[in-house]
Amino acid sequence: MEKTVLVVLSLFMIVLIGCGGKYSDAVEVNESFLDAMIDYTDSLGKADNAGKVADAMNEFADRMEALGPEMKKISEKYPELKDPENQPEEFKELRQKSDEMEKNFAGSFMKTIQYMSDPEVRKAQQRFSAAMQTMMAD
Repeated sequence: MEKTVLVVLSLFMIVLIGCGGKYSDAVEVNESFLDAMIDYTDSLGKADNAGKVADAMNEFADRMEALGPEMKKISEKYPELKDPENQPEEFKELRQKSDEMEKNFAGSFMKTIQYMSDPEVRKAQQRFSAAMQTMMAD
């Protein structure tokens, strides 16, 4: 899971795109991803048992099963944005929001570890990982 988290956060940073204009489709997808991540970390933060942790992971997987392929398309459509030096200045606000989310995501990871011995959490973790793979390039 730790590798998946790092890959996801790296990919998210690679495909962060600015507002409006040429990259408006990418902005929409990345904002949706960021919203999903924030909702996930919030749900995990409130989870006080294995069932709630599994529910949070499954809800995130639901969203990623739809959103992951869109993120993959955006990454392939705008390969020039893989270089942070090529990203427009308009990305600053989205990057700041992403940086804040990353801190929360790292903390929420510890919550999943706490309940990983539960079969439902392990099952949700497998689904979570598979959903995250939908945004990876072939």
